[in-house]
Amino acid sequence: MGARDSDIVELDGPPAYTYGEKVRARRNVRNDGTFPGREIGEVLVKKGDVGYVASIGTFLQQFYIYGVDFVDRGCLVGMKGRELESLDITEASQMKITLRRDKNGNLSVYVPKKDLEQDVVASDHATLWGGAITLGNGWRLELPALAADTPLPITIEARRLDSADA
Repeated sequence: MGARDSDIVELDGPPAYTYGEKVRARRNVRNDGTFPGREIGEVLVKKGDVGYVASIGTFLQQFYIYGVDFVDRGCLVGMKGRELESLDITEASQMKITLRRDKNGNLSVYVPKKDLEQDVVASDHATLWGGAITLGNGWRLELPALAADTPLPITIEARRLDSADA
């Protein structure tokens, strides 16, 4: 079960996508009346269309909105991060993280490249290793298969999963 929009504050962390990043639309996007020269309800972007992040803004002091240039469609459309998936797999998916446990036993992850620290809110495996974890910002990370008694804190390579991989 996913988090409701009202429960998410993406601005607590860095943007999920960067300028120039190649992305794919995860759903159809229709004109809600804010795109000039097109009929309301007209499909602007189809699921699977490829574009490039041209701008990064915010909405309601809660979400990042990515201005994505869908060159083949001839339109620049604002989209939420969950409506996109990165096609720049090598850079976007592999990352160094530091996994640690606080004095109360809660797990957290620090991603130095993004200067992001988030609590671990769910884990696929009780032993943690070799499965995926979910962070407070919704990111899912695949951890390497290590021994159950691996001491923390530890810096490791993790792979960020798109929800299609999950």
